[in-house]
Amino acid sequence: MRPVALLMSLGLLLSGCTAEQPTTQLADRGKTVAEAKGCFSCHSVDGSQSVAPTWKGLFGSNVELTTGETVVADVAYLRESMLKPSAKTVAGYPEGLMETVIKPNSLTPEEVLALIAYIQSL
Repeated sequence: MRPVALLMSLGLLLSGCTAEQPTTQLADRGKTVAEAKGCFSCHSVDGSQSVAPTWKGLFGSNVELTTGETVVADVAYLRESMLKPSAKTVAGYPEGLMETVIKPNSLTPEEVLALIAYIQSL
């Protein structure tokens, strides 16, 4: 993805814009990334219980952490969770689990953006 397109897509996500075509294309790319990276082996997209938190309804929701703190699953939280999975652990799930499947920083900025768009679309 070209830098200009990446910045425009990020702007759409941050603004909550519902421009149908760009975000749909980005979300489709995110689904492809999730399939390729094995995300669905732990995360469900239909709300069902799995090894890791479901992505259905995650974006914008309140997430309780093992520390007792509650955070909003916004762009910043999702990005941090993908790049530094142990920074914040969701209550009820084991710490360090994601690092056993995907190495930190193995996602490109474009892949992170696409995954966030996909999660937002669910």
